[in-house]
Amino acid sequence: MVPGGTAIRKGIQQRKFLRERIRDFLGKFKRKQQRESEPEEILPEGNPFLPRLRMILEQVLELYGLNYRKFAPLLLDTDTPPESMLDEDEVELVLEQISSGLNFLKIATDRPAYFRAYIERMYEDTGLVVQLEDREEISMTGVNVILDMEKKGFCHNRYMQENILYIPVYKRPWSRVKMMENLDISIPVGYNTVIVKDKYFNRHPR
Repeated sequence: MVPGGTAIRKGIQQRKFLRERIRDFLGKFKRKQQRESEPEEILPEGNPFLPRLRMILEQVLELYGLNYRKFAPLLLDTDTPPESMLDEDEVELVLEQISSGLNFLKIATDRPAYFRAYIERMYEDTGLVVQLEDREEISMTGVNVILDMEKKGFCHNRYMQENILYIPVYKRPWSRVKMMENLDISIPVGYNTVIVKDKYFNRHPR
């Protein structure tokens, strides 16, 4: 019998047991992290976060070193307007939220008559001259954020330029992400995504 053989075998068994325990612990920790950071599935035909767009935009701007006074959006109008006047136009919901405090706004659309009343009201109330452009002849001069309200097709690569934040409202999913004890929102910006706080949800948990 090799001297100390029993002690060696016991040491090997103990190390093997410890490795298995560590592997099991790390596996459980990894699965827990995956559950906590897994985004919820968002229905492709809508954006449930749209009613909180102003809150979301302010956080996105802050992440990129901008404040709302410097917010200079181009609103790319929807390509699927409501079929009935009784149906809600989500573009109107967006304009209602972003209008306060704007110093610049450009709208690219093929239905200019629809925005006439809004443009007149903005000028009378705030003095802001809203710029209206044809969808096929868009100038990026002065723009630092693009809100793409189109639902069809893919994201516009030509708009993903340096110093311009391209935010597709429908073409890429906006997801709820569990971060620690809070539920946050994952927002697509250009080729990337950013995480912002869902302040309303975290103040009013279900």
